Parts: sequence; C-alpha cells; structure tokens
Amino acid sequence: GCDNSPYYKEIISINSPPMMAFTRLRAAYGRSLQRAPTITTGAVAGCLGFLGDVLAQHVEARRLQAAGTVQPGLDGQRLAAFTAYAIGWGALGLRPWLNYLGKRIPGVDTLSVAKKVCAHQFLWNPVVYLPTFYATNGLLRGQDLQGVLEKAKSEYVSLLLYIWKVWIPLSVGIFAFVPVQHQVACNFIGNLAWNTLISLFYNDRTSPE
Repeated sequence: GCDNSPYYKEIISINSPPMMAFTRLRAAYGRSLQRAPTITTGAVAGCLGFLGDVLAQHVEARRLQAAGTVQPGLDGQRLAAFTAYAIGWGALGLRPWLNYLGKRIPGVDTLSVAKKVCAHQFLWNPVVYLPTFYATNGLLRGQDLQGVLEKAKSEYVSLLLYIWKVWIPLSVGIFAFVPVQHQVACNFIGNLAWNTLISLFYNDRTSPE
C-alpha cells in the first residue's frame, strides 16, 4: 500500500520539508495568537472566507458552463461582503463565544459536550450567527432592510437545518477531543469547506436538500 512506500514515508517524516514547513507554520500561528489573538483570528477567518467564496463562485461558473450558459466574472462585491463577514465573525464572534463556553461549561464528559453542542447549535447559531450573516451580507451587497428580511425569511429554516446537518457531528468531535485554545483553529479548518457550502446556498435560488 501507499503507506509503505518510500515516498509516503518521506512526506510524513518529521524531518521532511512538508512536515518541517507545517511545524514552522503552526509555531508562527501560535506565537501570533498569543501576541494578538483578535487580529490573528480575524485574519485567518477572513482568508478562509475569501477562499470559500472563490471556490463557490468557481463551482457556480462550472455549473453554468456545463449548462451552456455564459459564465459571469468573479463577483467582487459579493466576495468582499463574504470576506468582511468572515473577518468580523471569526474575531468578534466565534473566538469569544468558544472561550466563554469553555469557561462556562468545562470538561469533556458526555454531559458537558452535549451542553456545549446544544448551546452552540440551538442557541448561538439560530439567534446570533444566521441573523448577522444575512444582515451583513445583504447590506454590504446593497440590499435594503426589507430585502434582507425577505431573503432571510425564505431561507432561514432550510439553512438552519443545513447547518445542523453539517456542524452538529463536527461540533461533537471538536468539543470532545480538541482543547479550548485550539477549537477556533479546528473550526477554521471545517470552515474552509463550510464557507464554500454556505456561499453556494446563499447565492443560489434553490436550497440544498
């Protein structure tokens, strides 16, 4: 198998260039997080939000190409709005919230994990995350308040169910196995794929099933 190949062993060796580069990057991230946690968190979240929407727009362009439709260029206003929200959410929303949960509900026993998952998915996401997501993206893209409310009303339940489908299993793993100081980073990793999915959802006329 590939796990026995010399090439594979060279890649995963602790002294291999990829692993050394990863180690240096992780150390640099840790130092930056200690010196300026809010700025670092916002910068990383913004980069992943930017990449997520670029990927989403690429997927949409490929769909249009397959359907024989003229492909639009990159939507800069949409990209800027999505990135701006990701920066604010990562720095001022997700990090303080996860730190609060870690202090308020310490421990990784089954009951503690269940409480944190329930608070995150059934309180934070419906009451804070989704309303701010729709408001920020809509207003930054030129919608009036009525337009924001109408779009949120038509999609809110479907998107919330979509969030639960994706993030409840991920949240169980993060709260159960990841230390509090690294939970934001783990959410960032999941957010790269999530940002693509939610951008596709928000910018599509149909809701995912």
